[in-house]
Amino acid sequence: MRFGTHRSNYSESPFFKAWANANCGNDWQQWQNKWQEMTRDSVPAVNIQDSEANFTIEVAAPGLQKEDFKIEVKNHQLTIWAEVKPAENAKKYSRQEFSFANFKRTFSLPEIVDSEHITAKYVDGILYVAIPKSEKAKTSKSVNID
Repeated sequence: MRFGTHRSNYSESPFFKAWANANCGNDWQQWQNKWQEMTRDSVPAVNIQDSEANFTIEVAAPGLQKEDFKIEVKNHQLTIWAEVKPAENAKKYSRQEFSFANFKRTFSLPEIVDSEHITAKYVDGILYVAIPKSEKAKTSKSVNID
């Protein structure tokens, strides 16, 4: 959705549909609570790279600590989640447009990965998960044509 001089059918945008469905009228605080409830379980964006040696998943999750993340591999499924605990001295805002929320993402892993050697690091708001390919997948083979 673009704002400014670009003309758009705003009534069709997800934001305005959510506003209409919230049934909060003109009460901003009620709308804000409803909006936070609707977006609480939002998931962060990811990039996935495929190189000869491995797959790399980049998860955009700024504002978290590496201790907030958990990564699990089970039955060829990689699950990444973060549990954000509210601060004990939580601030009261007159307007709050962003917050840190729990999330969970699950990815199906192909048979060619070496799930025993997955590594992860969290740098500058990005969680990098390196999933190495098995040695069998790295070797190439020529096929003769009959």
